[in-house]
Amino acid sequence: MADDPAPLQAILAKGSKLRAHLSRLRPTQITVGMLHVRRKMHATRRQPQDRLDAFFDKRRIHVVVGPQHALYVIDHHHWVRAWSELGIDIIPVLVRKDLSHLNEEDFWRYMLRHHLVHPYDEHGRRQPLSALPHGIDGMRDDPYRSLEAFARIAGGYRKVKQAYPDFKWADFFRQEVPGPFDTTECFAYALAQAVKAARSPKARGLPGYIG
Repeated sequence: MADDPAPLQAILAKGSKLRAHLSRLRPTQITVGMLHVRRKMHATRRQPQDRLDAFFDKRRIHVVVGPQHALYVIDHHHWVRAWSELGIDIIPVLVRKDLSHLNEEDFWRYMLRHHLVHPYDEHGRRQPLSALPHGIDGMRDDPYRSLEAFARIAGGYRKVKQAYPDFKWADFFRQEVPGPFDTTECFAYALAQAVKAARSPKARGLPGYIG
């Protein structure tokens, strides 16, 4: 990627593809799964140099432009955290909507109404919007978000286009799979339990349920 991000005026158009400094990105979630982040770090590291631009372009971070032209991440939080951990500070983004004309109150009302913000902590508990991290590195680890991601990859359920299916599965596993699983062996055992639980009748009704 080039060193210089696009100028501010280019950000305002919906559908714009541009580069932005990491410091300008604001998360709309409190948590990520750090094991899942490390998987994405590995996927980035193993890309050949001549394919990096295409790799980043395919995984652009989806953002909404908010008040004071702040860029709020609404999709691919794990990718942007992975790139932050790798020291990448110029991030490829795709503008989904420009809401910079709204004041703070109306902006967050819109974000909540359209399910574009998910202020739940690493225990699955709802928090006030003020608890959202100011920056990408402020997102906390929720091991159950890693567990749900790996359970999907392992075939426990299908990926679907729906508001926050990953959180719904993480909360399901929070009830079904006891932790902690902070070692490789514990996580492997928990993953086997998670896939089994995801295929059970208990998970019927969750997005992407296979059965």
